[in-house]
Amino acid sequence: MNRVTTLVVDDQPLIRYALSRLLRDSAGVGAVAEAASEPEALSQCEKSHPDMVITELSIWGEPAGTAICRFVKEHFERAAVLVFAGDASPSAIAMALNAGADSFVHKSASGGQVMSAVRSTLAGQRVCVQAGETPRPVTEAVRYASLMTRREEDILALILYRWSNDEIAEELHLATQTVKNYVSRILQKLGFGSRRDLFRTLRFRPGGTPLPRLETTPHEGGLHAADRLAGYRG
Repeated sequence: MNRVTTLVVDDQPLIRYALSRLLRDSAGVGAVAEAASEPEALSQCEKSHPDMVITELSIWGEPAGTAICRFVKEHFERAAVLVFAGDASPSAIAMALNAGADSFVHKSASGGQVMSAVRSTLAGQRVCVQAGETPRPVTEAVRYASLMTRREEDILALILYRWSNDEIAEELHLATQTVKNYVSRILQKLGFGSRRDLFRTLRFRPGGTPLPRLETTPHEGGLHAADRLAGYRG
């Protein structure tokens, strides 16, 4: 990295401290600012004009991270945004990227993974580090329950793996038209006009790794599709 200025946004002081220390210990970081709320984050952006913003999606129980992403992308064209979140559900990832985030890293990631994601994001690559197979429980995460039902989470997970409506219908034992209705409702809730718009937003830049096809095995039959996506380690 080349003497970059970074803003860390999280309502948990320990998380802010750990990320700030990790960044300061890395060669090339010029300055690290911190913010504990959306207003404080926007104020810090205007003061320091950061090269990168690392933010949680859930801030004081509200998905304020999306507003921060949009603000940064609208006012600081060259700044990169990395969402460092406790919720790695399909809707959380889609919402972060739809808001303009360049990369998404789950809080179960190691320090090495975080710094690798920071460097890759600053180099213009899109990174998505999802929850590990046994992530620690996160109680403060926004579950977006009012936004997405469990069935919609299941269908969104399969959409992200490029499954067709017919394949989703067969997997979940639903009528194809029912799946079409679900897909339309999901895209509307997330702010996308079509699957093409969703995939365009999720498209990884050169050097990134797209999500592979999700194959069903006999041992996975009892798992929800969203659980299998959240448990995937890329």
